[in-house]
Amino acid sequence: MARSEKKMINFAELKPQVNPKYSFVGIEKKRGKLIFHLPKGFTRDDPNIDGFDFKCELFFKLYKILKIIQKIYQEKGYLYKNIKVNDRDGVLNQEVGKEVVVKEDQESIFYSKLDALDNILDIYDELKILAFVSRLSKSEVIDYGKIHRYLHKAIFLSNGAIFIDSIDASRQQISYEASDIVAMYCYLFSEIQEKLGENVNPEIAALSTRFREKYIGDEYSLFNETHYPLIIETLRDALEIIDKYTALKDIDYWDFYDAIEKFLFGELDDTKDGKIWGFNNFHSVWEGMCLTYLLKQTSSCFVSYLNSRYIASEVIAHLRYTDKIIDMSNIFHVNGKEIFPDAVVISFQSKDDRSNSRISKTLYQIEKVKIWNDLRYYTSFKCNKYQLKIAYLNQNYELENHTFYELTKFCQLEGELLKVYSLPEGFFSYWEILDDFNIEQLDMMKNLNHVFYLALKFGILSSDRFFQRFIDYILGSESLLKDNIFYLSLFRDKDRLRSLKEINQIFGNFLKKIMSQISIQIIDIKYANFDYYLNPGNREEIKNRSIRKQFVYEYLIQNYLENHQTIVRSWSINSEFWLPIYRQNLPLFTPGAKYMDNYVRLTGVNIMKVIDSYIEG
Repeated sequence: MARSEKKMINFAELKPQVNPKYSFVGIEKKRGKLIFHLPKGFTRDDPNIDGFDFKCELFFKLYKILKIIQKIYQEKGYLYKNIKVNDRDGVLNQEVGKEVVVKEDQESIFYSKLDALDNILDIYDELKILAFVSRLSKSEVIDYGKIHRYLHKAIFLSNGAIFIDSIDASRQQISYEASDIVAMYCYLFSEIQEKLGENVNPEIAALSTRFREKYIGDEYSLFNETHYPLIIETLRDALEIIDKYTALKDIDYWDFYDAIEKFLFGELDDTKDGKIWGFNNFHSVWEGMCLTYLLKQTSSCFVSYLNSRYIASEVIAHLRYTDKIIDMSNIFHVNGKEIFPDAVVISFQSKDDRSNSRISKTLYQIEKVKIWNDLRYYTSFKCNKYQLKIAYLNQNYELENHTFYELTKFCQLEGELLKVYSLPEGFFSYWEILDDFNIEQLDMMKNLNHVFYLALKFGILSSDRFFQRFIDYILGSESLLKDNIFYLSLFRDKDRLRSLKEINQIFGNFLKKIMSQISIQIIDIKYANFDYYLNPGNREEIKNRSIRKQFVYEYLIQNYLENHQTIVRSWSINSEFWLPIYRQNLPLFTPGAKYMDNYVRLTGVNIMKVIDSYIEG
């Protein structure tokens, strides 16, 4: 049986293809050739997509996404069936292969007739590997303190002496020659983990290195365009040699051998034409990735609604409904029928008309200002053009104690400057809101825990008893304001303490400034290209499938705002479609061409940046 003529995936021979009308993403066999169907957003005229490294990197990223998706669907109970693979060549003969189906609409999520990687990763057992290469051997070191334990093996001589032929004692001894099958497995496992961006245990990595040095050469990598065919053949020869000269083969040996054999000799050439591996419908995957990114990059208080059906539970946990400024989770139903947008977020208008409620990474330099107040400690700081106060929950009254020194326990210190991206938990700030209020100042308020921003998070949209209500949220109970640390330290203006009436009025003025810049943004994730929406021939289809739903969403939200507090009734409502797009050096978001007189905004989302964020966790 000429197994060497059979081959697993060679990324150099994998033909990339972009089909704007095809929802399958993955590998398909067509007329004897392997086609790599790329997600929408990629373009055939991109010279990079036919490169070995690009195809290899994208394949492993999609493989990792598939595992994440499968875990999410199993956790949510969506899976209809999950056929296990036990065919020795790593290929199922069934037409559907290894298929995952969502129960709701019987939608197939992915096919897998390629289990070469699964077999390597699934049998990984660190304890079994390390135990396999540890051998029980005869020890040359005699522990005379334990000699009495071996008297039953002794021969008693006539002079009263005893003779013991040998002492069996446990000794951990790594024998790489005797365990080359494990070292070979560790090599393949380490190479795959490297492509998946995962860490490898140092002991496993050491076994991998030993195998590489002995059989391949330290300078060669498996997934390299130049070395790949040669290394595959070298590994196949090495497997045959190891198998030929290994005398004792237990069940653990055969587990490793079978996994390696399926990786090296998976019979893709023998499969029929059709889908080999991948996602049958990438739309739900794209939706889950985009919404996961949105949730990770947006303060939870600004997410009024999110469709979480394709999002992992640990990510959803970030979305705490008690933090919402406006909660729209129960408003999307018409005539007894539920109808859901993908996301509704509170957005702030800016120069480029993009949402700025998303988390930013700005490094703030905070300088202490030594102005002593009559509370016998210091809370005055300067950041950019703002004079601010910072206090913390456990503020004490020691003479000349400055909040600055408490912050140094948590923040980066350079000379007399603190450099922070955000204030630690338990620290709160306040400064005057200037007339030129903008998104940058709002961002600073968010990161430096300005008490007005935190009030928004708690849903306080009225100036009535602002500070009393805020204290209730912070301390969990009614507090005597005359003794309250925030009131006494944050709201001192030079030599006087602001009254509660004055503080509430200032907060009311802040609300007027910020509310005039707020809009409601309805986001729908679309798995389609820009050309589809800009083609006049698709206008009626788009109206029936998408635009009418946007009108319904807007109607329901408008009704909700009308019945809500007066301050939110003037908020505008905008719709936005997120479409996949990819080119090198493209930013995360790219505004599209004007569409429907800007009633719906088309936004290109860099699919590779979203993928990278998704698999990084």
